Amino acid sequence: MKKLLFLFLIISSTVSAQDLKLKKATRQTVNHGASPTSTTTYSILLSNCKKGKWKLDSLISTSSNQVIKFNMVKVDDPNAVSPNYKKLDSFNDLGKGNYLVTFGITKQRGSGRPGAPQNTKVDTTNIEGGVIIYYTVKKKQKQLKIDSFEELEKIDAP
Repeated sequence: MKKLLFLFLIISSTVSAQDLKLKKATRQTVNHGASPTSTTTYSILLSNCKKGKWKLDSLISTSSNQVIKFNMVKVDDPNAVSPNYKKLDSFNDLGKGNYLVTFGITKQRGSGRPGAPQNTKVDTTNIEGGVIIYYTVKKKQKQLKIDSFEELEKIDAP
């Protein structure tokens, strides 16, 4: 009986485990000098430790429920000083490893005429409420919600 209970506990703990794990979520804003434009770049580092294939279906903003266009690469060693990024032909049949998802939002206001003051900054559009990543594992659609992003240093370009 004890062996059966032990087996049940092991199986139940592995069934509820998350397939994708969030390692890091960051955002960085760049103000583009005389042009009244600002770009916010979002980066999400995901890790899949389980065997088996999975695919990334979509990325949705939780505040506006709009689909976000994104790019994704495989990262060999994310902790390295210069990680090796591998371009993915598709977002289907992905396996174990670390994956970097990136997307950005650009906001522009005004004409951006020459001679404009260098310190003109526009309000940047941030994704309020985070994003939801929809992915499929073994024909089951799952989701991973990212509530907040770590804010990196803002860059004021000349």
